[in-house]
Amino acid sequence: MKLIILLFAFFSAAFSRGKVSLQWAICEANPQDTLPKLGLNAATPPYKENPITYYDEQPPFHAFSGVGFRTKTNKGKPLSAIKVRLQEDSPDIPDFADCGWARYGNTTPFFACEKRCPLKPALAGDIWCEEQVELAQKYQHVDWSALHAYGPYPNGKWKLRMGGHKAKFDDVVAGNLHLMEIEMKVHPKNADAATEAVTRYLTERGVALCEPQEGKFMRLIRSMGHVSTGEDEL
Repeated sequence: MKLIILLFAFFSAAFSRGKVSLQWAICEANPQDTLPKLGLNAATPPYKENPITYYDEQPPFHAFSGVGFRTKTNKGKPLSAIKVRLQEDSPDIPDFADCGWARYGNTTPFFACEKRCPLKPALAGDIWCEEQVELAQKYQHVDWSALHAYGPYPNGKWKLRMGGHKAKFDDVVAGNLHLMEIEMKVHPKNADAATEAVTRYLTERGVALCEPQEGKFMRLIRSMGHVSTGEDEL
């Protein structure tokens, strides 16, 4: 009964926020091994390749409590982004935040809110805008002067179609490590079916799924030997 109530709450909130983001963390040696399994030629070049830089303290701890900082390029324009991972939707979330439900593989869905701001090269030391600071500080204290840049790392992206849905496959290259991921956005009523179908598709084609299923920066810092202290979790 509790499961039914939780699913009802998830889909009710998802309908109010639009599409659900479904993601799969891929743990393979490189994209050339993975692309043929996804129906593309191994030599297929990415349709775009822009660097991405993650930020956290050193050693990192914000990522373990669900707060992410990064700079990247979108549609040719550099931007900064702060994302906060929450347990649920709530009325006290700032109106300026772009929020929605997301899910990695078959894990429990989570709610995330993000604020993006244009990045002005002339103000290299002023990466984060006021609304981003407000969003992050609402959920966790941040020592902004202590944020350390991890990157920039090359980030190539490929377009796919999986199970009738448009999807993107991307690869963040951090030294010898390839942090690969598939993402698609679907209508909430299709989320469970799409998750099951794509997971089965990947498994049947021998695509190695990461365990646990989690974001690229989290996998990066775990590869560096960092673990959660269990403190300051949202």
